[in-house]
Order: sequence, then structure tokens, then C-alpha cells
Amino acid sequence: MNGHMRPLIVILLVVLLAMPAALAGAAERQDAVLDNLPLYELGTYAGTGEYGESDGSRRTADFRMPTGVTIDSAGRIIVADTGNQTIRTIAEGDVATIAGIFLGFDDYGFPAPGYADGPASESAFASPSGIAADNRGRIIVADAGNHAIRAISPDGRVSTVAGTGILGLTDGIAATAQFHQPLDVAVSRSGVIYVADTLNHVIRKIENGRVTTLNKPSERTVEIFPGVVVPSGDFRDGVLSEALFNEPSGIAIDAKGNLYVADTGNQRIRYIDLQAGTVTTVAGGGKPAGDALYVEGGFADGRAGDARFNAPRGIEVTPDGGLLIADSLNHVIRYLKDGIVRTVAGVPGESGKWDGVSRTALLSLPTDVKYVGNGAFVIADSGNNRIRIVRPYDVPPGLEGDAIEIVYNRTVLDSDAEPVIVGGTTFVPVRIISEELGYTVDYEGEGVARLSLGDAWYRIRTGSTVVESSFGNRELPQAPFIRGGRLFLPVRFFAERMDLHVHWLNDVRAVLIRDKQTDLTY
Repeated sequence: MNGHMRPLIVILLVVLLAMPAALAGAAERQDAVLDNLPLYELGTYAGTGEYGESDGSRRTADFRMPTGVTIDSAGRIIVADTGNQTIRTIAEGDVATIAGIFLGFDDYGFPAPGYADGPASESAFASPSGIAADNRGRIIVADAGNHAIRAISPDGRVSTVAGTGILGLTDGIAATAQFHQPLDVAVSRSGVIYVADTLNHVIRKIENGRVTTLNKPSERTVEIFPGVVVPSGDFRDGVLSEALFNEPSGIAIDAKGNLYVADTGNQRIRYIDLQAGTVTTVAGGGKPAGDALYVEGGFADGRAGDARFNAPRGIEVTPDGGLLIADSLNHVIRYLKDGIVRTVAGVPGESGKWDGVSRTALLSLPTDVKYVGNGAFVIADSGNNRIRIVRPYDVPPGLEGDAIEIVYNRTVLDSDAEPVIVGGTTFVPVRIISEELGYTVDYEGEGVARLSLGDAWYRIRTGSTVVESSFGNRELPQAPFIRGGRLFLPVRFFAERMDLHVHWLNDVRAVLIRDKQTDLTY
């Protein structure tokens, strides 16, 4: 890699409660991708989480900092396994390497990069990053470390679409054009390839064998140390030919054929209207602190202009016209639609590998996201060496809505006493839920129950809103009561005291209780 590579790219490439709501049907989920967000779950789709390069089943295969994902015409998930210098597929439950050869380990213990066209089994890449599938059945690869755009044909041959392998900024014939660390690509229906040419701070177009630059290259420089001056990106909206970017690292095409760009160094999502020839900011903002290389990262949901990002990377236009955003250094997936940004997966600022309820499960340096249908999307969770998936919760079969049922994760609990709704509050039998969660229930006297698990305990009294516990006294919104010889407790107790997610499934009249963080391997 070039000695002038910016710190942000080094980090990205190398370091690499609930509320009542109606349950949407499967048909609705097809179009309203995220309308039922509280019922979404984040799970592991492929990868053990360990550094490695082994193929095999989804559950046993290893990845090494995967940074790009897409889907080809056959429905396979394609992965740019950046740290392994390979392109992998996930299909029919198995992971397979389809391009890239192992050339030994470098001085840092990572698979060594290379540059070779030809049969896929003899090809070589250097930090392959963003990928896309075109209408000819090819997989287009932003081969970042080789400063080139590569293609894998359906018959298994690798070729260079554009670039010489030497960094630079040269337009013209594709074979002699030059790039500088391109991190993402997008392909139009007509076969035009758009490139986020990251360290040139520009968006490029490859069409009919020629490369052109759409916006103005930055002329800004920054003194990062006394006497050490490096070229830097810049910011300007307006006419496309005069617009400025700062390390654009993600690109996607919308239904109109226009471009969304994750302008990583500017912490913004930009929009290129190709017909009008303009660039606008559609989400994010902020200014560099002093003479800094980048706009300072942050986090805020809400109105798009007030939203803040921290190194947004891969982006994906969803069928309903929204935009999924891999907000890499915030360790979350964001969603932009109708001028509003919200977090749909991960906990802002917290890095980890927990599965579970999408808003409480954890990601680590997510760098790309791809919608896969039926309301689900996959994530290149590069810091966890996994491919993760966010998908709607599947309601267990057999819930008919005649009586109120209790569901724990995906198990319908057997009970001879159904939940009771009093004054808009749902009460559930204490013993049914507590014992399912592993608590021991002991009755210490009439109307007094003690729940214990290890060193944790709760003492509940009928008619009293105060719950004694090993954590101190807690207040309930309504007092427990006895009915039919059973002690009933507000279901919110389990969400607030035992860190569970509670949801009311209106269509099937069921109380859903889920672990916020668990192990979900699909």
C-alpha cells in the first residue's frame, strides 16, 4: 500500500423497551423492509469468528476481515474476504473460494497480496473490497491494493477491467487508466461501472472501455505533523464537475439510475443526480476540527441533516427506496428513509459479537450491507470475521389468537393459566416465565414469592408495587395479584429486571419475550 495512505483507511482495511405493535404479514415485509423494526433479529450467517481461510459449511468456515458483500444472479452471497485476498461464495449452506490464490503469509502474519489475471484458481488480489454483480453474470471487484477494477466471469476467469496496478489518477482507455485505493463499485442495468476511487477522492465511471472522472479532484493538503504535508479530500456540494469528496468509500445506484455515495471522510451520505449533474448532501454533516484530515465522527439518529456518522462505508438501496448504511466506526447499521436516519442493528459505539434483538445485539466494524429479500439483509462484519444477517422474527406456527399465549424466543410455553390484561397492562404467571428463564420459585408465605438464580433474587408480594431484590428495592407500575391460585406479575418486570425484550404480537394475541443478546446461527 502507498505510504501516503490515510489513517482512516488503515483503520477500516486493517483493524478491520419494546412497545406494542401489529405484526406485519410476510407479504407486507417484502416491501416495507424495516417497518417492524422491534421484531428484527441479528444472527450469524457464516463464519466461526476466528481468523482463517478454510472453506466448508457456513458454521465451520473461517473468514479474515471480510469487507464486501453482494448477491449474484444465481442468488449466491458473494464475499470479498479482504484479509485472505480472496473472493468467496455462500450457497446451499457452504462457503467456497472462487477466486484468489494463497501466496504465503507476509511479515505481519496475513496472507500475502498479489496481482494475477487468468483462471480463477490461479488469480491473485490485493485487499479486494467492494463488489457488485453485473447483468453479464460477472462479479466486479474493487481490488483496492492493486489500484484496479477486476472481474470474475461466469466461466471462472479473472481479468482486469480497468487500471494498471500502479496508483495514480488517469482517465482514458481502461487498460491505461489509474486509480488510488478504490474501495467500492456499483454497476448500472446497462453495464456502466461506477467506482468510489477512495484515495483520489473522486467518483469514476467505466463505460465502453473508457474511464472518466465525474467530480473535481481535491487540491487540499493537510500538515499532519510539523513539516509533513499530505494530500487530503475536501467538501463541496453543487455542480457535479466542481463537487468535492473526502475518501468516498461506498457507492450504490438507486431506481432512477442515480448514485448514493458514502463520503467517509466527510461523515456524510451524498447523492449524485446524474441527469441534473448535481451533488447534494442527504444525511450527515459537520466540519473538520481545525486543519484536520476528516470531519470529526459522531453519532445521532433523527432528521437526516442532524444525523451524525463515524466512517460510513458500504451502502445499499432497499426495494422501498430507503438506504442501508454500514456505519463502521459506530459499529451499527443505519437506515435512511424519508429524511430520517435511525439505527437498525447494533449498539452505537459498542463493539462485540452478540446475536439477538437487532438493536441490542453487537457488531464490530461493519463495512458493507446487502439486502437479500423477505425483509432481510446481510452484513460484512469485518471486525468479527463473520457474515451476519438481520431478518424479521419468525412467529412460531400454531398461534391462532384464540387465547393469549406466551412465547419465549421461539418456544410457545405451556401454561394452564393464560396471561391477563388489566388496565392495558399484561400480567403473566410468575412461575411459567421464571422457571423457563432458569429461576427457582419459592413461596415464603401467602402471597409472597422469591425468585432466585445464583446470587440474584427477587421477593414479590401481592398487592405491593415494591419488589425487594439483591440489587435493592424496585418499583412496579402495578401490583401483582393472585388469580386461580396463580401469582401474576406485569410482564414488563421481566424486560426491565431481567434484561429481556418484550413485544406484544397483536395478530396472534401472544406475549413475546426474547433474550436481548444470545447465540443465533441461521
